Amino acid sequence: MFIMSKVKKVYTKIKKKWSFDNTGKFTLKKFGLFIRMNIEIAKKNPLLFFGVVFFTSLDAIFAAMLPLFSSKIITTLVQNNKQWLFNWMELDSTGWLYAIAINLAIIIICEYFTNFTIALYSAQIEVMQRLKILKALTDQDVDFYFDHVSGNILTRLVGDTQFLALGVQQFLTNLIYAFSGSITAITIMYTQNLYMIATLSLVYLLIANLFCVGFFIDMRRKLILAFDIKRETDADMTDRINNISLIKASGTEEFEIKRLEEKNKDYENGLTKFTHSSALLNTSLTFVIQLLIPIIFIIIAVQYLSNNQSSNSLGADIALIFPLLSTLIGGIAILLPSLRSATAASNAANRISELTDPKPMVHSNLKGYKIDKIDKIVLDNISFSYPKKPERIVIPPTKLIFEKGKSYAFVGQTGSGKTTIAKLLLRFYVPTDGKILINGEYNLNRINLPAYLNHIGYVEQEPQILYGTFLDNIKYSKFDATDEEVIQACKKAELHDFIMSLPDQYHTVLGQRGFILSGGQKQRLVIARVFLKDPDVVILDEATSALDNVVEKEIQDKLEELIKGRMCITIAHRLTTIKNVDEIYVLGPNGVGIVQMGTFDQLKKQPGHFRNLYEAGLME
Repeated sequence: MFIMSKVKKVYTKIKKKWSFDNTGKFTLKKFGLFIRMNIEIAKKNPLLFFGVVFFTSLDAIFAAMLPLFSSKIITTLVQNNKQWLFNWMELDSTGWLYAIAINLAIIIICEYFTNFTIALYSAQIEVMQRLKILKALTDQDVDFYFDHVSGNILTRLVGDTQFLALGVQQFLTNLIYAFSGSITAITIMYTQNLYMIATLSLVYLLIANLFCVGFFIDMRRKLILAFDIKRETDADMTDRINNISLIKASGTEEFEIKRLEEKNKDYENGLTKFTHSSALLNTSLTFVIQLLIPIIFIIIAVQYLSNNQSSNSLGADIALIFPLLSTLIGGIAILLPSLRSATAASNAANRISELTDPKPMVHSNLKGYKIDKIDKIVLDNISFSYPKKPERIVIPPTKLIFEKGKSYAFVGQTGSGKTTIAKLLLRFYVPTDGKILINGEYNLNRINLPAYLNHIGYVEQEPQILYGTFLDNIKYSKFDATDEEVIQACKKAELHDFIMSLPDQYHTVLGQRGFILSGGQKQRLVIARVFLKDPDVVILDEATSALDNVVEKEIQDKLEELIKGRMCITIAHRLTTIKNVDEIYVLGPNGVGIVQMGTFDQLKKQPGHFRNLYEAGLME
């Protein structure tokens, strides 16, 4: 038992030293993710990947052969004879000059194609990962965005894809070049009967690489933490810029500057720790490299003195050996930046996977049945709890029927679940139990979602305005609409005159989130979008709650026109929006569900929750 206890303690120490907790992203598993991404790209672009490997290897091989050719030309000039080219042909000094010229030409060509293919390869990695992230983000459930800061998502979409592509570019080319060049250099040494030097160089190469890798593994945590701090700082800065209005309105510019200075200081401190370790490693490698050169000199001197070889032969061999040693040393020198690039890339790959790996619960069912109209929607005994809080019931078992040409409203205090009804009808969420039947027979979970949503018009409290022109925004619900159809929709929403008063009219760029528009104009734009779409169902989710009374009255008139002849479901915040609906459902607090139903006039006369809200002015 005592021995087992000791073994366990030793194992724990080793594990603690050589592994990470959740804040450290460089583990074999996570580095494997980086490798798998490379394999995935290589499979999709085999010819391009082959080009990278082929031209990089060829570039390194011919670069390593230059010292051999230089040595041969010295020998031919000194001894006035011919030298063999790999037992293939004998060349005189002129022939070796041609060989060097051809070699240099091949190196230049290979260098060009290496740079060209690796640039294309890394660009494809960046583009493919961005598209993969965008697809994953568009497929994700709505609540995914409640747990992820937008700045963090943007940092991963833009920054981490670049880090991954750059890391692959540097790691792949450096690794292939160093490996091919080192193997070629040692092979040439053996073929030229430099056995002792070749063996010593090989042993040195292995030891130096193992030392470099081992040392780097020990300090990788500092590098990863520095990377993570930087990315978190970038995400935080993006989030603050997105909320610049709050900062300006609060007069907290100095506070934000100091706060960001502190965050950047954390990054600087983290990077300083890594830089210290990196400098120590570089110093150690430099010492080992400098130590190798005099050792090789001593070996050469001893060999030539013992064999009584001529100084001419010595000069030729030195012209061969030291450039080959430079090739080996160069391979070691680029190992550290290659490992650093691989670490940054593996960390980026892991952060990207945090966006792409989560599986959504709601799927578009593109192969499902495509409905051509919506006449009726049945909530067939549905209930709902949020997936992350299954114990909290938001909507208890509920059965309702909505029909075309009629209007319905849900009212209740905040948290009663009225907006959740709208989210379920839009299929942002899936009912925990029960089902939503379209036209009384098709389960919403199984039909083609885009085809279904094509018949739904949605107007919410915060109008969704894209960066683009009026035409871009209004056509977003119907991309094939003509400009004339857009104009007619804007006239119905009473937005046309305002648009025509602008210099660029319908081609006016609205800016981020439509910042050039007032709240009422934004809602008119959304209403025009719905008019253009001409849906069977209109869902109004507190559509006028953020507007003042005058603008609300104007918008409400447009909404009344919009919902004529359609099925309309209103999530009510103000009394004025539900006076004329056919059926009102009153939701009680804390997930009790529907506690009353009826028309506005009926409910305000009945004792109960609705009248309490009405008399308390909570629905004004």
